[in-house]
Amino acid sequence: MTAVKFESTPVQEGGEKLLDLSQFDFILEPQYFNQGLSPTAKMYLRESVVKKLLAVQQKLQKYKLKIWDGFRSREVQRNIYQKFWDDLKKKNPDWDDKRLANEVAVFVTQATNPNRIPPHTSGGAVDLTLADENGQELNMGTIFDYFGPEAAPLYFEENDINETVKQNRRILREALRAEGFRFDKDEWWHFDYGNQLWAFGLGKPQAIYGEAPTPKR
Repeated sequence: MTAVKFESTPVQEGGEKLLDLSQFDFILEPQYFNQGLSPTAKMYLRESVVKKLLAVQQKLQKYKLKIWDGFRSREVQRNIYQKFWDDLKKKNPDWDDKRLANEVAVFVTQATNPNRIPPHTSGGAVDLTLADENGQELNMGTIFDYFGPEAAPLYFEENDINETVKQNRRILREALRAEGFRFDKDEWWHFDYGNQLWAFGLGKPQAIYGEAPTPKR
C-alpha cells in the first residue's frame, strides 16, 4: 500500500450494496478463509466493481478472472495484519517493532485506527489474477501475497526479466485500467475502484466508497 496518507481523501458515500461474488461467472478462491483468517468463504464487492470486472472478463475472452479476496471486515483485516507481522518477525528476529510496522504496512493496512478506512473494507478493493480456459493460473512471477520487490507490478518490466510474466501482468493490468481501476505499486494482484486509495492515486476529488457494513453470515 502507498505510504502517503490516502485517508485524507474525502468520501461521498454512494450507498452501493455489496454483491455476493458466487452469483457471477468468476473463479473464486477465498484465500483468507482457506488460511483460517476469515470466518466465511463468501466474497463480496460493490455493485459497480462487479459490473466492471464482468466487462473485463468479457473483453479478455480466452481468460477468466480468478478472485482471491474482495471486501474484508476489520476483524479479518486485523487477522491478516497479525499474520504478516508474525511471519516477518519469524524470518527477521532482529527487527524491532518499528521496522516490523514499516515493512508490514507496505502490504497490509492496519485495522485498529478508526480514522483510517482500510481499502478492502470499502468493498472497492480486489485481489485477483488471470486463469486460462482450463482454469490454470497464468504465470505472474510470484505467488499471491508474496513479500518482496518482485511483487511490484512493473518489477519484471523495469528489470527486463521473463517476457511471459511481463506480458501476463500487462494483460491483467491494462484490462483493469481500461475499466477505471487503479493498480497498486507494490502488489501486482491488487486493484482499487471507488475507495480513497483509488481517488488519491488517480487524482479524483473524492472517494465514492467509505467503509461498507459487514454482510450478515
